[in-house]
Amino acid sequence: KLRAWQLGLTGFPLVDAAMRQLWVWGWMPNYVRHVVASFLVEHLHLDWRHGEAWFHDTLVDADAAINAFMWQNGGRSGMDQWNFVMHPVHAAKNCDPEGDYVRRWCPELAALPRDHIHQPWRAPASL
Repeated sequence: KLRAWQLGLTGFPLVDAAMRQLWVWGWMPNYVRHVVASFLVEHLHLDWRHGEAWFHDTLVDADAAINAFMWQNGGRSGMDQWNFVMHPVHAAKNCDPEGDYVRRWCPELAALPRDHIHQPWRAPASL
């Protein structure tokens, strides 16, 4: 599960797009940093320290203190714990309503229409 998350192969388009952008650019927007952190901890049920280590090694703007603080909070073990779970589909529809971000980083999904870009498993087989 961890390797799929790191490589952007989870099957959740926004998570995959963000993790692929991280690998290529060494950066991703702040909102999707929260989405992928929540996904790792709440959906994959993995220890937040895996995410902290990966971000530390791959982010060009990595800051040890901020990174640790963010991951501790996302992992619900910090001083300012997040009290919400970011659902990857709802978050995708919020931050990428047309699917442009996903299409850019997940070219295998580029042909999907807007209605299915964030939930390709719901697309008819004819697409």
